[in-house]
Amino acid sequence: MWHDTYLRTVLQPDYAYAREHLLPHLFDALTAHALMLDTRGVPHAGRAAALLRAVRREPFPPYDPQVEDVFFMVDRRLAGEDPEAAGAVRTALSRNDLDMTVYRLSARERLLRATRRLLALRRTLLDLAGREVDTVMVAYTHHQPAQPTTLAHYLAGLENVLSRDTRRMFAALGHVNLSPMGAVALAGTSFPIDRGRTAELLAFDRPVENTYDAVSASDWQVDLATTVTVAATTLSRAVHDLLLWASRGLLTLEDGLVQGSSVMPQKRNPVALEHARTKFSKAIGMTQSVILSAHNVPFGDINDPGPDMQPSLHSMWQEFREGVELLTVALTNPRIGREAWRREAECGESVVTELADAIVRHQGCGFREAHGSVRALLKELHAEGRTLASLTRHDLEGLGVALPAGDLTAALDPAAFIARRTTFGGPAPAVMREALAAARARLEADTLDHGHARQRFADARTRLEGGTAW
Repeated sequence: MWHDTYLRTVLQPDYAYAREHLLPHLFDALTAHALMLDTRGVPHAGRAAALLRAVRREPFPPYDPQVEDVFFMVDRRLAGEDPEAAGAVRTALSRNDLDMTVYRLSARERLLRATRRLLALRRTLLDLAGREVDTVMVAYTHHQPAQPTTLAHYLAGLENVLSRDTRRMFAALGHVNLSPMGAVALAGTSFPIDRGRTAELLAFDRPVENTYDAVSASDWQVDLATTVTVAATTLSRAVHDLLLWASRGLLTLEDGLVQGSSVMPQKRNPVALEHARTKFSKAIGMTQSVILSAHNVPFGDINDPGPDMQPSLHSMWQEFREGVELLTVALTNPRIGREAWRREAECGESVVTELADAIVRHQGCGFREAHGSVRALLKELHAEGRTLASLTRHDLEGLGVALPAGDLTAALDPAAFIARRTTFGGPAPAVMREALAAARARLEADTLDHGHARQRFADARTRLEGGTAW
């Protein structure tokens, strides 16, 4: 009989978690195993597969302290119907390889859900970027105004990173989607099973090639955690910028994503972004829990990277998903303060790189010399309490610089600054539109890959449930 404390702190919570989140994967794995055994001539295995298909459609029993876990609850149910079928499915099966299979099946489903939401966020970013190709903004470096660019350039840069995160998720899926089934306790079995067939039935790419590895490794779970860490870190940086812009009236969220104040009538607090930031932070926190559960423990079948890690993974996926969803809706239809952004660019000094470039082109000097001239010019303007916008040809001539009036005007125009940046990857509108088209094509390819994987796994479950023949 189990100790009450162990029942309350371990067995009952584990049962509740598995009952809520892992049962479909458990039935998939057991059914695939039974079907494979049937092809190998194990008596009553076909009957076991039929019973598993029937039992999975029934309400699953609540926790019973007389039964250790959900596997033994299924075992009891099968034995009540047909003891020989229940015995057949236990052939060449351990909870070691079964549990790791269930965890991988759950992980790949969670991973695909997260990937789908990341794809939706990328689409939202590209849609917004397409509307803001001509929206001038001042980009900052080291928390100081740097150069003019466009909001589309910023958003496309963020989407570029998320496209790499998507590929990281696909790579992680390749590491997850390997079958531990048939490893049994750790050394395989003397029964003539077909591990490849079980992997095929479960839509795994192949079996884990080493049976000790199959029940012991946690690298694939740490891989998931680090993949989420990378993506959540990038997205938290984006939220930082969005909150800064919102605080300055450069970006305003829709009414349903802001809260007012009980005392300050003017307040429009962008709380959806604050909650997104918190959720990314919490997701990163849970990834550390995953990593630490796999740290400094034996390389073997143990609880730390097994059942004890699953709630941390669950929380990680939930927080990351909700953060991405909040950020996606926040960027779907914000109000952009285009004029305020343009005024900042026109009233500041972010265009002076182009002024130095213009001096190089017309004076025939090196950029180092032009850079020094512009620095000296700015120093004089500051001393006189003047802005860059007040600069005249006379000021330039005082430094020995001759620049046509039209070129001076163009050099001080943020839109002209951007239009000249036609370098591959730059913000010039024509370049930007080509880049957005390429990004959309890449997104469509990733969406197609995701759809193929999702359909492959869904088809496998349909067949295991008995919906179609193999």
